Amino acid sequence: MKRLQKILSAVLVVLMAIFSVVSCGSVDGQGDVTVVIESRDGSRTEFKVFLSEVENKDEGAVGVLEHLAAREKNPLALDMSSSTYGKFINSVADLTPDTATGEFISVYTSVEADFGTWADVGEKTYGELTLKSSGVGISSMKVKSGCVILLCIETY
Repeated sequence: MKRLQKILSAVLVVLMAIFSVVSCGSVDGQGDVTVVIESRDGSRTEFKVFLSEVENKDEGAVGVLEHLAAREKNPLALDMSSSTYGKFINSVADLTPDTATGEFISVYTSVEADFGTWADVGEKTYGELTLKSSGVGISSMKVKSGCVILLCIETY
């Protein structure tokens, strides 16, 4: 019986190590992040999130957005759906894309590891930072202390 427990414990440790390496998105435990909502008129609303308060740290930027949506005071309006590729933002704050005209919610980030790598990747500035269109889904985005995530409506 003890031998079986040791084997099961070893297997559990190995599986946990594998899952921690292959998990998609992640949220650092300390510091803060800025989420920016860019409205259709170009105005921007900023939200600061203390990463130590984010409960769902395994789904990258999704955990940060869910934290903002769950706040008791001034919650961020957020509607997401799940797919085999991760979460998809249907609407956030005052951003609701008109899919009939090719609109979608675009996500920009300051985390270089998540930058899109295609030709003419979208860029936006935020203060002195250059944000680039994310090359990964919102569930896979890495969130690090000091980073900026900007959401806006774009058309393809």
